[in-house]
Amino acid sequence: MAKQQSFADKANKLGKKSELMVMCPDTNKETKIINVRMVDAVKTEKGTYKFLDRNMKVYESTFKPYKP
Repeated sequence: MAKQQSFADKANKLGKKSELMVMCPDTNKETKIINVRMVDAVKTEKGTYKFLDRNMKVYESTFKPYKP
């Protein structure tokens, strides 16, 4: 039988795989790129609010959008 993989093992494996180190243009220091979900509240013509969410990559040090 194969060894059962725990959730923590899977999360650590994926975390190491997606870790990307780059130079931040604002601070000129090496920083990680992290994935975040941005949620914007937009008011519609009817007066109700619509929530737009999107995934973005940002610099960990300044939280500014990552531009490859």
